[in-house]
Amino acid sequence: MAPTVTPDALVRFAESLVEQKSGEGLLVSGGCDASGRMLNLPKYLPALAKLHEMGLIIKLHTGLVDDKLARGIAEAGVDIASMEFVGSRESAKEIFGLDAGPEDYAETFAHLRDAGVPHITPHVAVGLHRGELLGEFDALDALKKTVRPSTIALIAFRPTKGTKLESCKPPSPEAMERVAVHARKLFPDTKIVLGALRPRGTGAEAGKGAREGLEMAALRGGISGAEVPSSAMVAEIRAKGYKIKRIEAYGVLPEGYEERVKWKWE
Repeated sequence: MAPTVTPDALVRFAESLVEQKSGEGLLVSGGCDASGRMLNLPKYLPALAKLHEMGLIIKLHTGLVDDKLARGIAEAGVDIASMEFVGSRESAKEIFGLDAGPEDYAETFAHLRDAGVPHITPHVAVGLHRGELLGEFDALDALKKTVRPSTIALIAFRPTKGTKLESCKPPSPEAMERVAVHARKLFPDTKIVLGALRPRGTGAEAGKGAREGLEMAALRGGISGAEVPSSAMVAEIRAKGYKIKRIEAYGVLPEGYEERVKWKWE
């Protein structure tokens, strides 16, 4: 991702996209403070409004927000609000260092909904708690009671070298399939994708064969699509008789926006 560490830099980056016709939208993300709030987000709202005036699709990783900030996000013209929903207070504390529970995440999504953000696209991390399931089903159940998401992204814990959790194992394919099945049961008509954040390789960081195992499990669980699928996953999808719509955009792009970006049937 391109660093845009000031509002002016963000606007200049967006202007270059428009001038060069190299993109129809962008994802705005950044670090969070100890309370789970996105750093300096209020200062960026005027810049986001300028991006909206340019006609760009804006997806924002919001962090935890109150009702005032949610209204500011909506008024700036943000199209898609995204944030991870952690269904376990223990995981939020141990993994993210946040004093937050499922009720805090639900409140954020409710604020964004009430403020009128057009599309809410939660992420649910499978195996966030050191590769084990803890709170994923609760997160999905709470989402069902709180918002009508345009898209849901299932991501997977990825042990990363150089971190405190590097020796942990990624979630099992069985865990991924269970969560995907539950998500599809609760949201039968919602676009559910396997997100980009998941084990990628076959080395120590990912766990040998973790990528394909998780992808096949998510496919069995009823997902609608996947970001950057492996060749094995693509082959399996084709073997099942499905056509593939290749979209040049982030995976949680709501269906109503798909025609605005580059895409083709394969």
